[in-house]
Amino acid sequence: MVLLGEHWFSAISEAVRERGLEVGQMLFRQGEPVFGIFAVITGRLRMVRHTMEGKEVIVHVARAGETFAEPALFSDIYHCDAIADTASRVAILPKDAVLRSFDADPAVGRAFMARLAKQVQSLRSRLEIRNIRSAPERVHQFLVLNSRGERNEVLLDGPLKDAAAEIGLTHEAFYRALATLVQQGRISRQGRLISLTEG
Repeated sequence: MVLLGEHWFSAISEAVRERGLEVGQMLFRQGEPVFGIFAVITGRLRMVRHTMEGKEVIVHVARAGETFAEPALFSDIYHCDAIADTASRVAILPKDAVLRSFDADPAVGRAFMARLAKQVQSLRSRLEIRNIRSAPERVHQFLVLNSRGERNEVLLDGPLKDAAAEIGLTHEAFYRALATLVQQGRISRQGRLISLTEG
């Protein structure tokens, strides 16, 4: 696992436990007592909050190699649900062990902060995208920020509705925006594989 080579993760490797999850299985629920933070080894988990009206809001999707639930280090309860989108395996990093590692070695704390700083940058990018009013432009910017390789490709690793929710669009608006971008010649699409032809 990629995280094992990271200084902050190696410092607590003896305390780390692994857990497998089936599709749709809960790792933790909103309001439950905190027992740790997590790293995705394989699979994908979504963090979901429930509004007073009973609406489900996806606040984050964690993929292989990513950590999640870091705010729980400074909370008594989890503030969302964590649900496996696919069959997944997670590393459980006990809260006490993580906090002790920060006290024992400042370099561990700095390495962890560097990881969080990257997450903040990613969050700011997502907020920027949500502020774009035009749905096609919003989707295009999302694709630009997530494209990889020389061919500027994006492979959507989950349902279109999840990508839509991540940038604040309905599934229908997201799908229409993709169709518009294809029609304009700005992207080409084969299922979930999207190639940018400009930008």
